[in-house]
Amino acid sequence: MFDNIKNKAMKLLLLCMPLVMVLALVGCNPSSNTGSSNFEKATVVRVIDGDTIHLMMDGKKYKLRMIGVDTPETVHPNKPVQFYGKEASDYSKRQLKNKTVYLQKDVSDTDKYGRLLRYVWLEMPSSDNPSKEEISKYMYNAQLVINGYAYAYSFQPDTRYSDLFASFQHQAQEKSVGLWNEASLRTFNESHKDNPETRPLNDGKRLKAKNPSAKDNITIKKSQKSVKGNKNSKVYHLKGSKGYDSVSDKNAVYFDNEEDAINAGYRKSKK
Repeated sequence: MFDNIKNKAMKLLLLCMPLVMVLALVGCNPSSNTGSSNFEKATVVRVIDGDTIHLMMDGKKYKLRMIGVDTPETVHPNKPVQFYGKEASDYSKRQLKNKTVYLQKDVSDTDKYGRLLRYVWLEMPSSDNPSKEEISKYMYNAQLVINGYAYAYSFQPDTRYSDLFASFQHQAQEKSVGLWNEASLRTFNESHKDNPETRPLNDGKRLKAKNPSAKDNITIKKSQKSVKGNKNSKVYHLKGSKGYDSVSDKNAVYFDNEEDAINAGYRKSKK
């Protein structure tokens, strides 16, 4: 009787052992707990400009364009160096060159130029659904916007973090950092008279001169702007549409065209 029970127990143990081993392996695999299987590990070998880098991954070299952001041009063949482009490029060189990074994909794998499209992480987050705190602290794309080195740039279908990037840009504007510093922009324009930046300053608000006798106060003629956005809803309206006049001056942000509004993280009104 005892031998029968012992034999049955041994058979049951042998049948269960493969399952136990599989479960043990899964439990020890970091990717099952941290979502690391959704991230690609790479090393940055060259920084082209603020949002474009070269990296090595699995023994191969790739060119990568960061998703959701747009830094001013410094090496474009058909465009001159833009305001704060050199600063953005230098910042990325300091922060990324020769560093190990972790790449997160959105929807697209590459753009029309064959460049990888990814979010670049300085440290891997706890999961594929990171918190806002992790994004602001460890995602380099977000840090570019937060610190005023890049515009939030929403381009379908890769818009996973677009709303968050738009809010980061708004914070940078409120703090007048980097791209949003009017004094720095004026200095740039004075030294680039043949190619002045035409970006509206300070969301179209009147700028106050520190010296009351100064003549460099700038007033944006709002009536000439064809697109009006609501900074609370992040929705824009075309001049002449039903919703254009419904946006209060307090919440209004003006753009020269729809592309500028979309690049700033706004979406078109359905009305």
